[in-house]
Amino acid sequence: MSRPLRILHIGNGRAFKIKAIVDAFVRRGHELHVVPIPPSAEAWSGVEWHSLPIAALPAPARVPARMWQVRRLAHRIGADVVHSHNAWGPAWYGALAGRRPHLIHAYGGDLLPEQTVGRPAWQRALTARACRGADRLIVTGRHMVSAAVKLGVAAERVLLLPRGVDLEAYRPGLDTSGLRVQLELGDRWPVVLSPRYQIDETLYNLDVVIEAFARLRQRLPSAVCVQMADPSRTDGWRRLAALAAQRGLGDSYRLAPSVDNTQMPLYYNLATVVASVPSSDGFPVTVLEASACAAPLVVSRLPYCDDWFVDGENGLIVPVRDSQALAGALAAVCEDAELARRLGAASRRLVAERADYQRCMDLLEHEYRVLVDAVDGSRRARR
Repeated sequence: MSRPLRILHIGNGRAFKIKAIVDAFVRRGHELHVVPIPPSAEAWSGVEWHSLPIAALPAPARVPARMWQVRRLAHRIGADVVHSHNAWGPAWYGALAGRRPHLIHAYGGDLLPEQTVGRPAWQRALTARACRGADRLIVTGRHMVSAAVKLGVAAERVLLLPRGVDLEAYRPGLDTSGLRVQLELGDRWPVVLSPRYQIDETLYNLDVVIEAFARLRQRLPSAVCVQMADPSRTDGWRRLAALAAQRGLGDSYRLAPSVDNTQMPLYYNLATVVASVPSSDGFPVTVLEASACAAPLVVSRLPYCDDWFVDGENGLIVPVRDSQALAGALAAVCEDAELARRLGAASRRLVAERADYQRCMDLLEHEYRVLVDAVDGSRRARR
């Protein structure tokens, strides 16, 4: 029987995408350690949580100091695997930890040039070096593979692996009556859900969602738009509230604080249609979650769509930043129950075939084992 692994995860301690992976490996009997970057006191059940002390140093010196703290920790606990989440930032720490294998989960903001342009040269250099030195660079979309290769990463070190969705938790048919009461929706319909909670990041085009919703409301006056929102992003919260007020949307536009994986399936089940229309993306987990709940999707035309969507079969695709097209697509779903049912059912089938959480975690665990065995074999050969 294979021995349990000691796995060190480095990344945002508030990110549900990381917690979903950590939880899977806790349940599989491995020893999990987490270093939250940036430092965070919030801890997850079943893991050793290592919040780095905030050094009394000038700001430019804090990152190097924390890198060395992570290196000492990784060696002290004897990590079998170091897994960094995001190539931009956490992977710098993982690369310096000096433990192999080192895996990096890279997302759109790490690799896609339209999202990284203008960042400091030293950060770009650290990110590129970390990616090129990783034993595996994990990406979620096929277009991300080519972006990694352009960065100088050997193609054989890039692993295309969907994030995966728990099909038991994310499923259609959930009772949303309690959520309707909580949101004070009454019998208002239809419900447009915009799940991208990073409300201060302009690439998600939430202003376009507001404009499209205002157009939709002219046709369907009882429509409601629920925008998920990180409450800590106060500037974005105020900006969206002001835009909605300018359009005279009143309480038909709701900013709802982002929730965890136990509550999010209810929001997808509540939705008549889900809108995810950024200008750039890797492969958003919101698309997989909505698909698993059989919620009809309207998405912007981006490279990842080629791997997932057939327009009109399992979703509707609209041009980037086209509020008129988005409004038309939202109306098409809201006004045609058979179309909505067909789109949602096709999406559910696809996520079950290609992005089941348990199968994705099986593949990740297999990758850990292969890499650990290779490192162990190399060490034995040097003795």
